[in-house]
Amino acid sequence: MTDKELSRMMEQSAEEGRRALFDEYCGYVYAICANKLKGCGSPEDTDECLSDTFAAVFRYLESHNAADGDLKGLIGTIAKRTAVSYFRRLSAKNDTTVSLESETVGELSSDIRVDESAELSALRETVLDCIKNLGEPDSSIIVYFYYYGLKTKQIAALVGLSDIAVQKRLSRSRKKLRELLSAAGITEEGSQ
Repeated sequence: MTDKELSRMMEQSAEEGRRALFDEYCGYVYAICANKLKGCGSPEDTDECLSDTFAAVFRYLESHNAADGDLKGLIGTIAKRTAVSYFRRLSAKNDTTVSLESETVGELSSDIRVDESAELSALRETVLDCIKNLGEPDSSIIVYFYYYGLKTKQIAALVGLSDIAVQKRLSRSRKKLRELLSAAGITEEGSQ
């Protein structure tokens, strides 16, 4: 559906136009929000960011003419700004700063093991490299399913495939990923 068709639909019926706009750009906005919030937000935070983005888009479109420019660009900009705002808020909650006056500056907490942390980081990097080697849309399907905990129907909407196609691709991708991880020296128990 083109931007002009969406604008026309919104002029005829605001509710139907909003629904069509949401359906058209939901996957795009979700990908932006999920990308900006990875590592600091939960799937619920991503969903909330998605909702707030569309609320901001709808507020903007009420006071501006949607046909004036690129709707995808506008939605992308609002999504990025909303996600960055969420990221800052979530990061502030998780901030662990140390006072310069603290006597423990420069000391590591006794429960932090640098060698284990480095090994875990290397393991994660290897796993992500193997996932990237699956190619699109398989790598996205794996990430959405395992990292973001989405259901196959939700993934199907994001990647533009049927639910059954996503299930088949997920099954094949798991097998191929096992082979790639095994070739990289990672066994199912998680040891290298």
